[in-house]
Amino acid sequence: MKKLLLKVTGMTCDGCANSVKKALSNVDTVKDVNVDRKNDNVSLTYDEDKVEEAAIVHAIEKIGYKVNRDN
Repeated sequence: MKKLLLKVTGMTCDGCANSVKKALSNVDTVKDVNVDRKNDNVSLTYDEDKVEEAAIVHAIEKIGYKVNRDN
């Protein structure tokens, strides 16, 4: 399992954070999602052998938020 930290902009409320968390729950192998909307951070773990990081980013951008890799 690989840890990933993303900078996600555009989240303005807890509903936004929940939307991001829900979108990521639909991505295969993504676990331990933590959304910190105050700091625009999303952290998670995933199996890099089964899903590409691009699929994770796409899931977030598909619902209208901008993603920048933080690390």
